Amino acid sequence: MKEATEFVIKDTSVVCPVCQYPFATANLDRMPNLVAESSVSADLHRVLTDPAVRGALIAVCPSCTYAWWISAFRPHHFVPDLLVPSPPVEYSKKFGLAIVSGRKHKEPLLDMAILAMNGYWCAREEVATGIGNASEIPRWLKLAVQELKAALEHESWQANTSRFSYILGELYRQMGDFHHAVSYFQVVDRRSLLPRALVEHQIAEAKSGNSEAVLLPPQMVEEIFRLKPPVLELPEISPLAVGSA
Repeated sequence: MKEATEFVIKDTSVVCPVCQYPFATANLDRMPNLVAESSVSADLHRVLTDPAVRGALIAVCPSCTYAWWISAFRPHHFVPDLLVPSPPVEYSKKFGLAIVSGRKHKEPLLDMAILAMNGYWCAREEVATGIGNASEIPRWLKLAVQELKAALEHESWQANTSRFSYILGELYRQMGDFHHAVSYFQVVDRRSLLPRALVEHQIAEAKSGNSEAVLLPPQMVEEIFRLKPPVLELPEISPLAVGSA
């Protein structure tokens, strides 16, 4: 099954949860399901061809500049055309604003790490489409590593340590810090729910000094994300047709 390409972004009306200001912002209205043939990086993120798609995950209030996941903003009944629009911000920088807001409001460290990782991935997508600055990529990658490492080591950590250790190892590998990459890969166990072949492959990549991004093969995407094969609807066979030949 091929991946559908119809990511649909539409303007929507929301209310800032901090200052209660209503405004219009872009929203990811529809997203095709992940399939085995989807482009998925070895750091387990879905590679997008348009940075606007990832950028639409964040809303930025034009009144108080609070920025966070758009799901945190409740809908408003006005049509978007009647409201002040969200300020024009580069897609990857929206994640930077969200990190600033998250620190101010003491949001969970894992949220901060996920924001930083999305900022890194968005910066890569911006460069791939010719609208980004390549010098921003290593800065975002460094921030993603710092935030995820801080979250993993904090006493409040409750997520899947093994799976996120793998992701941190992969980020270290892409940074070119192969020693730390291997050390994090080596603590990954079955609780990560990741194929052992993937972990061993990435260890080999790190030991060989390869820092390039790696895409997962379709069968591994299917295994990691537990994708179900499409259900084929067969026409009903009339009892009268059986044995009639």
